[in-house]
Amino acid sequence: KNDRFDVAVKVFKRIQEFRDRGAYMDGDPRYYGRKFRNVDKREQVELWTEKEYRNLVRASRAGVAVPTPLMQKENVLFMRFLGEGGWPAPQLREVEVKKGSKIWTALYCQTIIAIRRLYHCARLVHADLSEYNILVCPMTLVENAMDKSDEAKDSLQIVLIDFGQAVDRKHPSALHLLERDLSLVRRFFAKKAIVALSDEECQEFVVKEVEIEEEESEDENESEASEMEKEGECTDVNMGGHEDDENKASGWRHSVKGWDDERDLEWLETRLGELKRDSKAATSQDEH
Repeated sequence: KNDRFDVAVKVFKRIQEFRDRGAYMDGDPRYYGRKFRNVDKREQVELWTEKEYRNLVRASRAGVAVPTPLMQKENVLFMRFLGEGGWPAPQLREVEVKKGSKIWTALYCQTIIAIRRLYHCARLVHADLSEYNILVCPMTLVENAMDKSDEAKDSLQIVLIDFGQAVDRKHPSALHLLERDLSLVRRFFAKKAIVALSDEECQEFVVKEVEIEEEESEDENESEASEMEKEGECTDVNMGGHEDDENKASGWRHSVKGWDDERDLEWLETRLGELKRDSKAATSQDEH
């Protein structure tokens, strides 16, 4: 097996871009002790780079389709390159597919399932999601592709990118930011002439907890309480410090018992089918 791959290098260097980003840092429970605006300008850049790396690590280990993070040093982030022949995978907005195509519906479903997995398994909200921050590439290039079978290797897979602003779901604005993400996603796919969930129903689907047995639920609550203590222990007043080493030692702490992407996908596809039939019926009545 050939494990060689290209590496993408992301360099953060424009300090003025970080003036309005304090809200994404100050409300995140992983970063506390000093206001972001009071941190040295150079350190702001490095903290933002570190935050994107930490978010990517969380998302990747939680099974979300993201660029595989490799390492971070100061203001430089290294990730697995997504593309072929040196050309990067296209953004969602650049994909040329006929309006109304089933491909758009498949990409929409993948996006919503990814947002749901990100929220529960990585406990993150992207906070800046749109057609500009979603790539589309063959599943064979994506470590956490939804379908890893040989038959699906050339099928299209969405990949979420640009995680610097992503926040822990305990952030006070997390649900507002999630609502904004879902609204932007829906507006884009609506332009592609496919049926999509309303913003309200979509958010309800994304945040809905996995139903598990009562005994398992009690174990999960105890685990979460324990991990909250660990979170406090590993975060210092210097606004950070990698959670990476801790996770390697203990295993991914945000795994969710009973999680099943296929079950969620089945529900979503069924619901979209119902909405499509309702829309056709309403149109038929209007014509008569």
